[in-house]
Amino acid sequence: MSLRFRTLIAMTCVAVILLTSAGCSSVASSSKKEPTPTPIPPPPVPEKPTYVVKRGQVVDSLSFTGRVSPALEKEVFFRESGRVKKVYVERDDEVQAGTLLAELENDDLVRQLAQAELELETAQLNLQNAQEARQYAIDKAKIALEIKKLQLAQMEAQAAEAAKSAAIELAIAKANLEKAESELKLAQTAYDRRAALPGVEASGEALRLQQATINYQIVKAQYERALQNTKKTNTYDLEIQRRQIALAELELQQLSKEVDPQLVKAVERSKLAVERLKAQVDNTRAVSPIAGKVTSVSAYEGRTVEAFRPVFIVADQSKLEITAEPLSSQLQKLAEGMPVSIFLSSYPGKELVGKIIQLPYPYGSGGSTAQASTGEAVDKLTHIEFDPQDLKLEPGDLVKVIVTLQKKDDVLWLPPAAIRTFAGRRFVVVEEGGVQRRVDVTIGIESAERVEIVDGLQENQVVVGQ
Repeated sequence: MSLRFRTLIAMTCVAVILLTSAGCSSVASSSKKEPTPTPIPPPPVPEKPTYVVKRGQVVDSLSFTGRVSPALEKEVFFRESGRVKKVYVERDDEVQAGTLLAELENDDLVRQLAQAELELETAQLNLQNAQEARQYAIDKAKIALEIKKLQLAQMEAQAAEAAKSAAIELAIAKANLEKAESELKLAQTAYDRRAALPGVEASGEALRLQQATINYQIVKAQYERALQNTKKTNTYDLEIQRRQIALAELELQQLSKEVDPQLVKAVERSKLAVERLKAQVDNTRAVSPIAGKVTSVSAYEGRTVEAFRPVFIVADQSKLEITAEPLSSQLQKLAEGMPVSIFLSSYPGKELVGKIIQLPYPYGSGGSTAQASTGEAVDKLTHIEFDPQDLKLEPGDLVKVIVTLQKKDDVLWLPPAAIRTFAGRRFVVVEEGGVQRRVDVTIGIESAERVEIVDGLQENQVVVGQ
């Protein structure tokens, strides 16, 4: 047998063996039963919750956290930046209004102020002396004027008296003159009758005529002198006295004017200088505006502080309040005067009542940002007054504040999850007899747990939730 033939036979045997093995393996595997796969159940459809329309109370409220604070609390700051020279108080110290808490380095300003005060004192003294001298001169001039007026009155009285006496003397002189004229006429008549007879010159008639003539001349001279006396008055003396009075009045009027304006201006300039320096010194001092306890200190000797940055807090703890910082969305719903309920963390279950007395700007009467220009801190807190009763509370105690915005009794309501919204439309899905239908509803008060149903549903209806 050739080699080629033997190789062919061997290859044929190997092929038969392989085929036989494959056949046996196929029969064995086909004789085994394949296991039935476990079917995967479809995911269960979640059952939607249902709600029953009920009747009861619906309350819309909001809550926020606050803390017990003094009702009167002031932040104290310097109005200038600088280095702290001295701090006079410590935390928990009791102070009075006007107490100096601390001051910056201001020695030079203090010296300038002392000098300005001395200059003001000197200027005031000069002005006072001038005013006193002026008043003395005025008083003296008044007395001199009164004396001159009295002298004039005296002269006028004397002139009047003299005129009266002259008038009397004139009347007497006139009467004597008339008598003398009468006697002269009688003597002349007697002499004329005797003149035709001899020896008339030596007669008694001639002698009586001569005596009557002489007497007449004397009386006439007396009359003329009396007449002259009535015309003679001290007119010039009176006029001079009147002019002296007018001069004294002018002098008094001049003295009555204000003192030297330069003296007044000197005092005003000194006052302004003192006020300016006092303001500068006050800017370097932190003074308590109220009586109370120092609750915070952040000023230390040798350290630099910024102007208008609070470094002390002084609180009057005789009266307490609640302060809080609600969210802006909550502030929009609040109003001053609203009643609140207060729950104290230190007294679980204890409820106190209070009232909102101040909301921050622009929601209430709290200060606006314009306060920043004056250095006054802007109050961003909500202030609530309350009666602590006999509870022992401390500033800083935490509280929960609940504000009831609206409350209605005996109204229909559903949970918020039962209300659906689409394109601004409010509706619910009502289930009746296995049939569901959409119903538009009108909503009233909304809270976190209940929503008032104003219209669209009736009590005990079943609503399918979302």
